Amino acid sequence: MRVLIFTSSGGTAHDAAAYALRDWLRLRRPATEVLVEHVLENASPVTRGGVELYNWIQRRQPWLHQLYWRLVEFEDLVKPGRPLFGRRYVIALLRRFRPDVVISTHPHINRGHFDLAKRVLGPQLRCITCNTELDGGFGFSRNWVCSAADQHWTQTPQASAEVCRRRWSMARYPAERVRCLGPLLYPAFHGGARASAQPPGRPRLVLASGANGANNHIPLLEQMLPYADRLELVALCGRRDDVRRELQRWADQHPQLSLEVLGFQGPEQMAELYRSAWAHVARPGARTATEALFMGCPLIFNRMGSTMPQESLAVRYFQRRQLATSIRSPRELHQVVGGWLKAPERYAEWRQRYRDHRLTSDPDAILASLFDPEA
Repeated sequence: MRVLIFTSSGGTAHDAAAYALRDWLRLRRPATEVLVEHVLENASPVTRGGVELYNWIQRRQPWLHQLYWRLVEFEDLVKPGRPLFGRRYVIALLRRFRPDVVISTHPHINRGHFDLAKRVLGPQLRCITCNTELDGGFGFSRNWVCSAADQHWTQTPQASAEVCRRRWSMARYPAERVRCLGPLLYPAFHGGARASAQPPGRPRLVLASGANGANNHIPLLEQMLPYADRLELVALCGRRDDVRRELQRWADQHPQLSLEVLGFQGPEQMAELYRSAWAHVARPGARTATEALFMGCPLIFNRMGSTMPQESLAVRYFQRRQLATSIRSPRELHQVVGGWLKAPERYAEWRQRYRDHRLTSDPDAILASLFDPEA
């Protein structure tokens, strides 16, 4: 069997979902040939520019996503049943690899792309949408729903309900094609222990960033200086060496603070950080929120510089379960951390709620649903 996975590096969730699925196929079904393809980046300069703009906005001006997200939501109104840009590239890719299954982890690489793939390779081609969202409502892209998808895989019942509610050409997506299978994270997350009820040692606060290194770590670290004798901190810098060097210089100038500066971390390292952390401070992105819920590790949502529409889904999911703690300024992190250090029983109650609402899934059952539909 050949499996082609469409993804894009706009944000973190889509790539993480694609590569986790690839790793599980290699682990459980080594005879399967898997290709992960960054369609938006590779197929056309126009779509590549769109991804670069998305990541620039995320790094520099998150509030602009209030405009950018609404603009790209109109994409489906002008797609004539095929990709707007990069059609020849996609056709050549399909003819060269000739997949049996095509899976998309991105809302802008299923409508049109699935229709085109079936025209090129035939109606027997199985097309699946891998939906990375936690909840429905505002922020859930209309482009997730594609009539050409033979299956729509969701992580939560709330996302399933939203898929069934949305319309495509005046018709609703068939509910029998929606499968709530839960998240499929990297094997390192499924294979080891979850976060414990109480992490050992001094509280370890992790300042997270996406792979593109978007962060405002230094203003947050400055607010942690009064707690230098009570906290350990880890600052993640993604793949940006310039950010890592800047933070290391800051750490050298403030030796009283126990701070570990790390570059991009692989799945094994990230899983261990979730297990050992007192809390993670991160943008409310879909993948970070999913990983934290799966591991039972508390999150402090960094909503400085506005909350992007697509980030509001994770915030909403957490709020409904009394899990959400958010900051909109560095000073608010000081207040949140100080409050928990003064009243550890409040923190313990909050951490227990994460354990009570942990996401679960069965990787083998997910693979069977995707690739053995008749079994």
